Amino acid sequence: MSQLISAIRDSVKNWWLYLLNGIIFLIAGFIVFSNPFSSYLLLSIFFSVTLFVTGIFEIAFAVGNRNMHGWGWSLASGIIDVVIGFILMIHPAITMTVIPLFLAFWFMFKGISLIVFSIQLNSYRVPNWGWIMFGGILLIIISVIILDNPAMGVAAILGFLAAAFWVTGVLSIIFAFRLRHIKGDIKNIEQHLTT
Repeated sequence: MSQLISAIRDSVKNWWLYLLNGIIFLIAGFIVFSNPFSSYLLLSIFFSVTLFVTGIFEIAFAVGNRNMHGWGWSLASGIIDVVIGFILMIHPAITMTVIPLFLAFWFMFKGISLIVFSIQLNSYRVPNWGWIMFGGILLIIISVIILDNPAMGVAAILGFLAAAFWVTGVLSIIFAFRLRHIKGDIKNIEQHLTT
């Protein structure tokens, strides 16, 4: 029994990496919202760097949590973020042209990932997992709106971008604290069994 508890405890280490991701996404949303018509080039560079850095954090989380069911989704998400972020950093002119489509597909993938994570949290019986699923569905809806009309104008795209960054940031923070909660519950169970 103690080996099972130890394996579960070890599978949710590095929860704070999702907390860092969430904070970065919240800052990104604030920057986009506070300067909506500033340099579109700056936005594409900032987006590229943000995508690259958060991808590295997500890969580190996945590698550190290989025992967790579904860790491959986190790894795939991180690898996609790093690859797309790198490509966009070295080609800023292309980024400016196609950023609405990249964003739409990226938000769709993030939404799907959040839905999968919420299902995992439900399987661990973590309360309020439905909020993460709701956020994932919201990100998918935002991505479909952008895909439906990619030429709707920079202002609308920037507004959706800021909103999606905030949703992603808040949900990453919620997910981090849910993982921390699981780790705390495991620690309490382990202490109870040893006494």
